[in-house]
Amino acid sequence: MKTAESMMKKILCLLLAVLMMGAFMGCGDDNKETSGSGSMQDPYAAYGLEREKSYNKGDTLMSAMEEKPPAAIRLKPVFYYRAYYEPIPQSGEILLERGKSVNIPLDLELVHDTGAKFNIKSNITLKYDGKKGEELFRADTSTYGNPTLYIDGKYVQEFGNHDVKNKAVQMEYISDEGGFKYELAGAAEELLCIPLHVDKGNATKADGNIGILYFRIIGVKR
Repeated sequence: MKTAESMMKKILCLLLAVLMMGAFMGCGDDNKETSGSGSMQDPYAAYGLEREKSYNKGDTLMSAMEEKPPAAIRLKPVFYYRAYYEPIPQSGEILLERGKSVNIPLDLELVHDTGAKFNIKSNITLKYDGKKGEELFRADTSTYGNPTLYIDGKYVQEFGNHDVKNKAVQMEYISDEGGFKYELAGAAEELLCIPLHVDKGNATKADGNIGILYFRIIGVKR
């Protein structure tokens, strides 16, 4: 009898230990906004928004993401744009996780409205802090090339390398009517845009960037 009672006590203790482990493992999962649980969702559906209607009512995807930053974001590069140049379509997908960064290399040939061609190379580090109440995205850019800048009403060429650190990155609402000379398939929506800033030096009236890289947010993980 004593052996049976001892065995029963051991089994009960083991069951109690398993239940306690399960309880501890469950702690911390209530806040789904920070746990990163779940699969990728359409960003607008994830935040209960409609691509065009919500924006027109003042409910933007950017503000929704700032209020409840997702654990991860899937981006699709769409196009590179600079005024007076032909837009350049982009491809591929990028996964950006909270608290991390990704590297985006660019090697482009720009074609000016006059037909003149210029090459630029850029190395972009896109950072996603994902903290509520702060800038969600920042970028470091290191760009080398032979871009044109518009100074005092005249085009001039500027050579060299431009390193810009920790610049805030925003989202812009665009459509086919946005004047980008690029046919954006689908409904108008908010695109993440990374400007390739330049070091203006003494050219106080120079352009603030040598192009902008646009991304469509195709998925978020809450």
